[in-house]
Amino acid sequence: MTEAWIESRRAAQAPGAAVLVSSVVAGVGVANHEVIAAAKAGVEGLVRSAAATYAGLGLRVNAVAPGMTDTPMTAGMLKVPAMREGAGKQYPLGGVQTPDQVAQAMAWLLSDAASRITGHVLPVDGGFSHVRPLVK
Repeated sequence: MTEAWIESRRAAQAPGAAVLVSSVVAGVGVANHEVIAAAKAGVEGLVRSAAATYAGLGLRVNAVAPGMTDTPMTAGMLKVPAMREGAGKQYPLGGVQTPDQVAQAMAWLLSDAASRITGHVLPVDGGFSHVRPLVK
């Protein structure tokens, strides 16, 4: 959210919405993820503060917190079948999610269907942050 965007919303007296991107590791301790966990925890704090600051202008601010997603960043690890299988077993819903699944959650948060939601972080993580799978 830039100041120009905020000012344009204020001038138009039009509501708006922003969705930032966090990570499941901001809320769950995951080994070797200290840097990303710290950075994304900052994003989550920004979401809550910005939501409070701009709610009076009709601006909603939320975030998604994806789990492992099949992207270029994870491609090196996920190209090894055993690694992909092991990663997928950590998620109660199984497997690794696609970028489209994260984008759909973001689109919903930006839509009128989510018009009463602000200041929240929506986990898009196949249950990783709240449910432990039964690993067989």
